[in-house]
Amino acid sequence: MVLSLLLVGCGLLDPQGHAVAGAEPGKTPIVHTQTVVSQPYHIDKLYASMRGPYGFDDVRLLEGDSVELLWIVGYRTTVIEGAGPGELSQEFMCHANLDFEASDYYDRFPGAPPISGRVFTLSQGQQEIRFPEGFGIPVTSDLPITLATQVLNLTLPEARLDVRHKVDVLFVRDSEVEGEMVPLFQGAVEGFKALGEARFYGFSDDELDHDELGPGCSLGQAAVAGDADEDRLGQKFTAHWVVPPGREVNRTNVTRFLNLQFDTTAHYIAVHLHPFAERLTLNDLTTGEVVYDARVTPTSDRVGIERIDHYSDSRGLPLYKDHQYELVSVYNNTSDKDVDSMAVMYLYMRDLKFKRPDLRALQSASGEPEASKAPKASREPSM
Repeated sequence: MVLSLLLVGCGLLDPQGHAVAGAEPGKTPIVHTQTVVSQPYHIDKLYASMRGPYGFDDVRLLEGDSVELLWIVGYRTTVIEGAGPGELSQEFMCHANLDFEASDYYDRFPGAPPISGRVFTLSQGQQEIRFPEGFGIPVTSDLPITLATQVLNLTLPEARLDVRHKVDVLFVRDSEVEGEMVPLFQGAVEGFKALGEARFYGFSDDELDHDELGPGCSLGQAAVAGDADEDRLGQKFTAHWVVPPGREVNRTNVTRFLNLQFDTTAHYIAVHLHPFAERLTLNDLTTGEVVYDARVTPTSDRVGIERIDHYSDSRGLPLYKDHQYELVSVYNNTSDKDVDSMAVMYLYMRDLKFKRPDLRALQSASGEPEASKAPKASREPSM
């Protein structure tokens, strides 16, 4: 048992004691970059989170008619001038999301774990994600991918400028990999506030062992009127809530959101929070241990976030399908007015049941006329 734990810590075994495959040391494949620059966004007043101008771009990682297996290994964004290459302050970045339709992904990877279709979100405090060497998210070159970008302005009411998002998607071609990549999938957990008497998203009170699951969501107010998620019982919650002046600690049981199908390890963790946040913590309620604790460094001269901690390690953090998990957000609103908030943790976990896609079948299907392909869903800004 001690040996197994040691090997897990060294990145040689997964939580079940199976060997972890990875790219062979010293044989790093070429990392390709696909760059997308958004349309200009005009800023001429204050914009709160999720309220600034936004837009969408279609992303194609690799040109050509052949269908290939690719591995996304990183993502970064920069706010630049509206008509030039000059870099601007990250304070104008609300978010840059890279998304695909989950149904499109399952068509290519039918055995994939439950996913949301969100590949990455970058926001204030983190402008780049880079996985440990040899790890990546598998996609195919024909997979439709969408980039969603949005700006905000919390502090400059007299601003008059145009800005753009410059986004780089980093990937490797499977045909250039010597050895095996470690496949990752993304699972997101987020904090919720109850908008009624409900306490646990997806559960009624009489279904639960409160000693095991911990405290439920406290009553809150949506940051945007009508902004609510409704669970299977008709209970209403919001993931975008109001924090009044003062300190607030919010706890949400996120086991159902994590929805693990097997024991695994997380090799990268990114966090999304709003200004006035202090930290976001994922706890294992079954063991009483902290899985990951992310701290926030605020900007020193204005409202905003300078940096948010992230986790990146080939050794990984063990996660277990039969454990209960809790997300704890801490905000300290030092202003004299209500502020909006969110709390999301994105975990990039090893897919222990990964199967390579049937590229020949996809190649045949790629010749279908455009009219026969499913239309894209309506586009709205979202975190």
